[in-house]
Amino acid sequence: MVGFPRTLRIPVRLDDDPGYRGSVHDDAVARRMGFRAAMIPGAFVYGHVSRIAVDAWGIDWIRRGRMGARFRRPVYDGDVLTAQASALVETGAEQRAEVILRNQEGEAVAVGWVAMPRQDPVPPPAADLPILPLPDPPQAVGPGGMVVGTRLGSRNAVLTEEEFRRSLAAFDERHPLYLESGLVHSGCLIRRTMADANRSFRFPSPVVFVSGEAEHFAPVSPGRRLATSGTVTAAYERKGRHYFETEELLVADGAQVAARFRRVSIYA
Repeated sequence: MVGFPRTLRIPVRLDDDPGYRGSVHDDAVARRMGFRAAMIPGAFVYGHVSRIAVDAWGIDWIRRGRMGARFRRPVYDGDVLTAQASALVETGAEQRAEVILRNQEGEAVAVGWVAMPRQDPVPPPAADLPILPLPDPPQAVGPGGMVVGTRLGSRNAVLTEEEFRRSLAAFDERHPLYLESGLVHSGCLIRRTMADANRSFRFPSPVVFVSGEAEHFAPVSPGRRLATSGTVTAAYERKGRHYFETEELLVADGAQVAARFRRVSIYA
């Protein structure tokens, strides 16, 4: 276990997922658009913040820990980030440290926090959570057209061992709890619910992941069927950009709520 405060050096690389082709995560496309290299997806940066927590609290954090991250600047393929975590602060309900990620130029690219509750959190009953299929075709949503209360669909599929291993490689996760114990890392989980949320609609432009918070209730292993029970909780316009917020509950095998994610995204 590693204590607080601490500093962690994180070399960032992007895998060669063919799904990136034609997007800002494709190096050639990003450079044509004026960026210095392919952009790293926000879920990966979120995953880097979670490393601070796993290094400090291990499996206890995977079982019941919390975290948050807000993305302030683009992170590019080949960047070297420095994660700085503060000393722990006792709030009464939890131990918490603030985290900031800086690039090699010293710019803050993300800010966040990691926390360990004093008591085990109580998840909502899985039986009370509706799980809907992904719409086919997805509902088209224009600027200002997102409706609060809209339910999200879900792929509702087994996380295979192959998908799990690909995710470890993509996130460059090397902690023994993932590599040897076979526990699924938080970045993989939030990417799963985020994909369900984004596939529930047809947006006018690529969705930008702005910030996210996580609350874990139980560890997840490959081979379990994972579904998202989610809702649009807010929608608004700010400085010409259209945002929506979601609550995404990850349900394992239809019987256990493993995590709750709250996210903010720009959709137009």
